[in-house]
Amino acid sequence: MRSVYLVCVVFLWSIYANGQTSDIIQINYLGQEHGLLQLNTKALALDDMGYLWVGTEDGLHRFNGHEFKSYISNPKDQSSLSDDHIRGLLSVKDTLWIATNSKGIQGYVRSKNQFFSLLTEQDHTDLNNTYKAFQLTEKLLLFSAKNHFILFDRRLKTHTIINLSNLSIENRVEDVLVLDRNRAWLATKETGVLELNLEDYTTSHVSGFERKDVSSFVDTKDEIYIGSAQGIQVYNKATSRFSDTKIKTTVDGFHKISDSQFYVLTPKGMFKYNAVTDSYNSVIFDNVNENKHYELVDFTEVIEDNYGNMWFGTEGEGVFHYNKFQKKFDSFKVNLKDLYGDERISVFPIQKENDSTLWLGTYAGTVSYNLKTGASKLYNTGKGGITYDFCKDKNGTLWAGGITDGLMKYDAITDRFKQWKHTASENSLTDNEVLNIIPVSKEKLWVCTWSGGINEFDIATEKFTKLAFNGTQIDRARTSIIDSKNHIWLGTDNGLYEIESKKIIRHITETAKGDLQLTNNRIFSISEDHKGNLWVGTASGLTYINTKTQTSTLYYKQKGFPNDFVYGIVTDANHKVWMSTNFGLSVFNPIDKSFTNYTKEDGLQDNEFNGKSFFKDDQGILYFGGINGFNIINTNQIIDNPYLPNVSLESVELFNQPIENNEMFRDTLIFKSKENVLTFNFSAIHYLNPNKCLYQYKLEDFDDNWSPVSKKNNVTYTNLNPGHYTLKIKASNDVGKWNPKLKTVHLIIVPPWYLKPEFKVLFIGVFLLSGILFYVFKTSKLKRDKLKLEGVIATRTRDLMVKNAELNASHSVMVEQNNNIEFLMKELNHRVKNNLQIISSLLNMQANNIEEEEVKDILNIAKNRILTIAYIQNDLASKDEPTDIPVFLKDFSRKILGLLSDSQTQKFKLIFILEPHCLCQLNTTLLGLILNELITNTYKYAFKTYSPDHLLRISCSKTDCELKIVIEDNGIGYDSNEIRENSLGLDLVKTMVHQLNGTITVTSNNGVKNVILIPC
Repeated sequence: MRSVYLVCVVFLWSIYANGQTSDIIQINYLGQEHGLLQLNTKALALDDMGYLWVGTEDGLHRFNGHEFKSYISNPKDQSSLSDDHIRGLLSVKDTLWIATNSKGIQGYVRSKNQFFSLLTEQDHTDLNNTYKAFQLTEKLLLFSAKNHFILFDRRLKTHTIINLSNLSIENRVEDVLVLDRNRAWLATKETGVLELNLEDYTTSHVSGFERKDVSSFVDTKDEIYIGSAQGIQVYNKATSRFSDTKIKTTVDGFHKISDSQFYVLTPKGMFKYNAVTDSYNSVIFDNVNENKHYELVDFTEVIEDNYGNMWFGTEGEGVFHYNKFQKKFDSFKVNLKDLYGDERISVFPIQKENDSTLWLGTYAGTVSYNLKTGASKLYNTGKGGITYDFCKDKNGTLWAGGITDGLMKYDAITDRFKQWKHTASENSLTDNEVLNIIPVSKEKLWVCTWSGGINEFDIATEKFTKLAFNGTQIDRARTSIIDSKNHIWLGTDNGLYEIESKKIIRHITETAKGDLQLTNNRIFSISEDHKGNLWVGTASGLTYINTKTQTSTLYYKQKGFPNDFVYGIVTDANHKVWMSTNFGLSVFNPIDKSFTNYTKEDGLQDNEFNGKSFFKDDQGILYFGGINGFNIINTNQIIDNPYLPNVSLESVELFNQPIENNEMFRDTLIFKSKENVLTFNFSAIHYLNPNKCLYQYKLEDFDDNWSPVSKKNNVTYTNLNPGHYTLKIKASNDVGKWNPKLKTVHLIIVPPWYLKPEFKVLFIGVFLLSGILFYVFKTSKLKRDKLKLEGVIATRTRDLMVKNAELNASHSVMVEQNNNIEFLMKELNHRVKNNLQIISSLLNMQANNIEEEEVKDILNIAKNRILTIAYIQNDLASKDEPTDIPVFLKDFSRKILGLLSDSQTQKFKLIFILEPHCLCQLNTTLLGLILNELITNTYKYAFKTYSPDHLLRISCSKTDCELKIVIEDNGIGYDSNEIRENSLGLDLVKTMVHQLNGTITVTSNNGVKNVILIPC
């Protein structure tokens, strides 16, 4: 082992000594945080649904792009995986073949979720130690075992065990290469390359090849490359000769890129080999998410799919994932190691000088960056703070503004900056914090500062003049443009200003009235598009200003626009709007109003960008800077992922518990009626930035519309009625392109037995039969009853004639008695009326002799109630027909008011709004008492003195079945909380209304309003 290590070290040293370059592959790391139980990934496979399968020393794992699902051995479950230590995987249609360390070859039928053993009984213990699985033909598989290999016929379900001679302890097949329909080469551990006859299953040594420890093959058009412990040899198909290559180290495997290039897997890293030049480069893997690099890694296997994905299995480092569409941008870093070591340098403004030089403003000061060499130079001027703005004037001179460093001018001859800062001089800069420089003419610059307003700088005299616009000082104008009309637009912390001839002609804010507003007053960028309209980036979104219609459209944080802190805005040649934010770059398409988002995973310097850090050169190349460098973007060279993900139903939960019924392979799911709380977990099988995939779902016959777009990959439905439903799910890829192909799952909620069609038919049949039998029975019975009834009618007719004569005699007696009763009732009414009058007089006398006003009021109320009864009693004595309610209300109200006051003490006017001829049969005694109580309350409490404006309205109307009486005043009203608990009057009114089966509603708002509804 030590000798192998020394060979690898010498080999790597030879690479660097010969000046070989390295290929860098940007990868996503898949490990334990994704659910991988162990990091020694021995085997990889892809099934026909697109799932990645990973075999480790601690179980089998299925990966859907988001997380791993593990399958481990359970000794108590004979149907589970028999051995967690996996060495090889092969997916063929619905079966995943698994080579285990100690339990032989296992198979996993995915559609049935079942594991099985290939050889249930075997005499060879060596066959328990298996390594790899290969497919030789459509029907023939080869499984590698200790000192043997097994040929399995998939169609006949038969197997053949073939011995391998071993020179020491163990021999095995490491790789296979099918030459034609009759022959295959086998790479073996101890016996070199064997040729297998696919007809009779005999083997023979390949002549001319002397090496023993062979690991892998790569087949090209003209040659076969063979990897072994001694390096790589080449077999020429035309001459049948073997030759050596420059790679002499141990080779564990290959992965073919093309006929001329392939990856070489070694115990100490990976190399990219060029077969044409017989040269190789080391491969470095860059994990951008963790800022970690991998180089000396022991790779076990490499596989790829047809969608640009490639996976690398490793010993101890988990799985690396690469997608050829992932890295869309090149990132560049400012290198100031002499001063700052490895500390990352944050980039602010960017200005291109020429094809080889960029000017960068950083928190360290002003830097020139060489695009060809990557070298960075820091200038002494401006090192005190952040260089925050660059500007080239109309003479081509570079100017810079700094936080605390004032205004700076670059001299290309001396390669130095001249600096102007605030002094006590009258014509000096008003503030050293310069945010923005505007070249308004060849002779003048506007220098915008943090708190000193805007200074006009005369380039010739080098004097500053402070400007005021409409008498206003404008501070914090950090961004600006001069538009196609030669108007100056200033973006500040107080909104957007449009300036013409040093006058403010428009000021737009987030609270401005009308159709022209901003998403936020704090502005970081302004851009004019090809139509002369403006795009404004603020601290809370994007604002589009149509300069012709003078209207604005506001875009805030939303689905597809994950961060609305817009630092920079640049429009590209296709008129798309590029925005730098605190979460990557967002690209807005004005045509379809869609957003495309790019993050660090796409090759950006980081997710967070900086204010002022954006630039577009004359060739249309875009530049954006952030906290870890800057990106240079050629928008015409960006290739977005063209592939669309399929959706898979991962699992179904019943009452939040997985039902484990292998739902992934079922198109129809059936549930009982009580099983109606269902959760569906689904996933887009998409490996490039799967966290950016979006979903929508709809349950037909339940949901009216598709769900809102979201990253949520599960949905729960409750209380589903029995019936048939169809769940439809769709997903987008990482750049927002939707797959028109939907995932559909049919759901059947089985009704209970009493709601099934069979039961309904049976019930209807029984019901109809019962009806027929009942009809026959009733008809027969009616005939019998008719005969009996005819006899009874004859008897009863005779009896009635006798009774009729007796009734006529009784009627004469009743008429005479009725006259006597009527006389007695008149006498009784007269005596009741007299008695009520006497009681009223006694109460009146008592009230006149009492000085306490409260007691006197109580006696007067009692007197009025008694008089009310007396009046009603008198009216009842003379009426038998229904009462004309409006007449009753009008007459009775006047009588009550006459009892309460005279013309001198009356406090209000009485107004009647009465619908004529409202006849109703009801208890007028109760209605009179109600009227008495409410009018008395108005008299006592509503008004203190008389005024012509004081009114008491009494209205009456009637519908078909209801009488509505409204008694309202415009007095002082009352607070219901202040009414005494023992307020007998109000309680009495409510009780009497209830006795009339009616309702009363009392409101107090500018008076008191009583609405009484009584059935009539």
